Amino acid sequence: MGVRAEQSSTTLIGRMRDHLDDRDVSENVQKAWLYWARCLLLFHDDRSPQSLQLEDIEAFLEHLDASRRLTPASRRQALMAIECLLSDVVGIEVPGLPEMVARCRDSLRPVVLSPAQVQQLLSHLRGADWLMASLVYGAGLRLKECVRLRVRDLETDRIVVRDSTGRFSRESVLPQRVREPLREHLEEIKLQHIRELADGLGSVSLPARIKTVLATSRSWAWQFLFPGPYVATRSGTGPDRHRGHIPDRQLASVLEKAGRDAGIDQTVTANTLRNSFATHLIQRGVAVADVERLLGIKRPAASHGEHPISPLNIPESPADLLATH
Repeated sequence: MGVRAEQSSTTLIGRMRDHLDDRDVSENVQKAWLYWARCLLLFHDDRSPQSLQLEDIEAFLEHLDASRRLTPASRRQALMAIECLLSDVVGIEVPGLPEMVARCRDSLRPVVLSPAQVQQLLSHLRGADWLMASLVYGAGLRLKECVRLRVRDLETDRIVVRDSTGRFSRESVLPQRVREPLREHLEEIKLQHIRELADGLGSVSLPARIKTVLATSRSWAWQFLFPGPYVATRSGTGPDRHRGHIPDRQLASVLEKAGRDAGIDQTVTANTLRNSFATHLIQRGVAVADVERLLGIKRPAASHGEHPISPLNIPESPADLLATH
């Protein structure tokens, strides 16, 4: 690959990474998609990405099938990464690519657990791990949305879900069954926070759009619901260290292990529990449109001025219909 092509490839991958960050794509999915995008660019290193056509993508996939024996799931992931790179980053429309992606996506049905399987999975968890899994399933949260919850995002009967910039995204149900364990969890982390303040610590990372003010970063309302380790502050202002949220991979590992311990054949991810949340609500007769709003799925025809779901339209969480923890 020439120097100019290599620089172009590096630039595109950097832009794609920024795009995925803005879309709140999980760290694991980001790594996979960026890997497949690099593979495509390397395979066609003698071509401009803007000139790629459907036959070029098919040739790349045939190469992967021959050299790596792609599983259907890996093929779908590679295709979705390619579509993201070319459509969202490079900015070109490849005739036939959306249809190819749709066919591949339709061939793999999402993994959905039964309520009994969800209960079995939760029975293998305790403490903060149980809380996180219960919130992912009971509120339909994405993995990143769960790990970056802050104290200020909790209301009496609902959760305020925010995007990576800290702006309001949507509201979802706060399961009844987690409220008392959550209250006890909050008491524990508040005592920890008070002790850290006494030691001159207690600062948390803030969204980039929020000006880092010491009083704000140490405020109880801004503390993470599931605190992670302290990390060094990059800027020259403010406290030397601030606490982040629990790492994405830690929650992903918790769910995978709980699934194995529960004897579930499929790999359990946050998306598995989110799919199960949606399916169980629809099976109970909740309107698909309301389920999509709870999940934060925006349809092209939806109005940008749509108001948050009113209390009367927030259904009972499927987590509250499970056997007692």
